[in-house]
Amino acid sequence: MKKYMWLLLVVLFIIGGCGMNNDPEENVSPSEMNAEDLPDVPALQDEFTRKFIQSTKPVREGFYPFLSKSKSFTMDFPEDMVISNRTHNIGPDDRSETITFADVDKTKEIFVNYSLRYFKGEPNVEYTMIRMTESHDRELEFRDIETDNNSNLSIAEYRPDEQFYIIAVFIWNTHGQINLTIRLRCNDKLEANQCSEKTNSEKEKLMKQIKSINIINSKKE
Repeated sequence: MKKYMWLLLVVLFIIGGCGMNNDPEENVSPSEMNAEDLPDVPALQDEFTRKFIQSTKPVREGFYPFLSKSKSFTMDFPEDMVISNRTHNIGPDDRSETITFADVDKTKEIFVNYSLRYFKGEPNVEYTMIRMTESHDRELEFRDIETDNNSNLSIAEYRPDEQFYIIAVFIWNTHGQINLTIRLRCNDKLEANQCSEKTNSEKEKLMKQIKSINIINSKKE
């Protein structure tokens, strides 16, 4: 009997050992790893940006899991963008956070820039939309977009000129709100019709990324 019990313990030990996760990509934060050991993409090679990235394992092709420094919102972060250290700011008690991130390659046909501001606490939706309209100095026609997370999403779009396209994004729930402006700028080499075509194609990619942004409860009420 003792012999069989011993064999059982050995088998369980082996199975348990095989199930252990020794993959550094799963156990170590990218911010704790050396750049040469990380995927060769701007989001992970940039020292400041990788402090926000939670894993070297993509959530989907071209995107990594992101958590804000205030621990108030998450998103799928584009691998080819970096966060500006100079413009990043966290308010007292993590009640606000400002983040700017953009494409590294400024020679792309479409250059994308994000300006994001988070505020803690359930917003006055109507008032916030009025303020966003004032900040863009034009009437914004917001439309609601369905998401798969716990946040509400509304966007408004406009083209200030032939080279630029703007997407105003409002995300909110009972925990807080995010006011986001995404600017798409066409390469000067593109003709007006080419710019419009490329912009529409880029917008389709952006929508999935916008929908991934989710405000979470930081448990610091």
